Amino acid sequence: MKNNSRQLAIGSWQLAIGSFSLPTAYCLLLTVAVFASDTPLEEFPIPTPMSSPTDIAVDRNGVVWIMEYIANKIGRFDPSRNIFDEYEITTSKSESTNMAIDREGNIWFTEQEGNQLGKFNTRALKFEEFDLPSPDSNPASIAVDSKGNIWFVEWNRNKITKFAQPPHSPPLQKGGIKGRFTAYDIPTKMSQPSGLVTDAKDNIWFVERGGNKIGMLNHETGKIKEYNIHPAFSMPIGTVIDSKGNVWFCRLKDKKLVKFNPSTGEFKDFSLPGTKGAQSMAIGKNDDIYLSMRYENKIAKFDAGSGIFTEYNIPTKDSQPLAMTVDSNGSVWFTMMSGNKIGKLDVSKMENGAKGSELKVKITLPKE
Repeated sequence: MKNNSRQLAIGSWQLAIGSFSLPTAYCLLLTVAVFASDTPLEEFPIPTPMSSPTDIAVDRNGVVWIMEYIANKIGRFDPSRNIFDEYEITTSKSESTNMAIDREGNIWFTEQEGNQLGKFNTRALKFEEFDLPSPDSNPASIAVDSKGNIWFVEWNRNKITKFAQPPHSPPLQKGGIKGRFTAYDIPTKMSQPSGLVTDAKDNIWFVERGGNKIGMLNHETGKIKEYNIHPAFSMPIGTVIDSKGNVWFCRLKDKKLVKFNPSTGEFKDFSLPGTKGAQSMAIGKNDDIYLSMRYENKIAKFDAGSGIFTEYNIPTKDSQPLAMTVDSNGSVWFTMMSGNKIGKLDVSKMENGAKGSELKVKITLPKE
């Protein structure tokens, strides 16, 4: 896969802990075995072998969509009927990696090798592809704002680009004739942007792995503001926004989960459990943050209110959880790159425990 990589994974139960006080920087690690009659974890094999699922999304009807990088397909899984369908992307070897769902339920995706923006109409089951204005731009991370505009990274051009389409317009033509591409230069050269996400005002947030910064593109002015991250060369990844407008991301170098408050400019970090760090993140109900522990074959859940991390083991060995999303019920869906599966962590069942699951809870208080 080219320069862009993403996301997350899966797990098992919650531990209730009463109120208490701990000295600053004190860390407590508990390991217990939990047994119950029902497990919150399900796994579903992808029909095409070695498909390399790189991204996942859930639409308003609860249908799960999967980007299959090596198979060059978009997968559709209907949990209500337990049916899996796959659709071949028009451009062969498109190297499609990232996807997002618009307000009409269409799937938008970036083609790194195809150098196109793709659209899959989920009602007509048809593909449309739009050539990017510049060759070899290497489109990657993608997001959709509340107005239906499509935003994505042009990695090689160091830009954030918007694809706008008029409302209620006829079908767009190849090359975006009836659409519109607008590119915005990132001030820091070779910034290596990723993790695009929109806030409540439709501003675009992202992290810069090369620039060691977090950036925000104002959707009205087109201006980009950057904030330096410390320490240097921290290798930031991820990006989610909570209900209060805080921006969260991870630092790979020192294995920290970081909260950034745009109003105050304050950064606050939390030490991640394990030794490998997290590869991506998603935000759930009550602002719980889920983190993929790709090389430890786990998912971690972080409760921002208590500062508690809960780790969940994935049954499939070396599954390499990569992408993650949360559905409208709060359940967590994720891809397994090596396992060639998708998984579901049913949050409603988590409250009742998980069969044969090892639970680890790490409590870390914020630094003063």
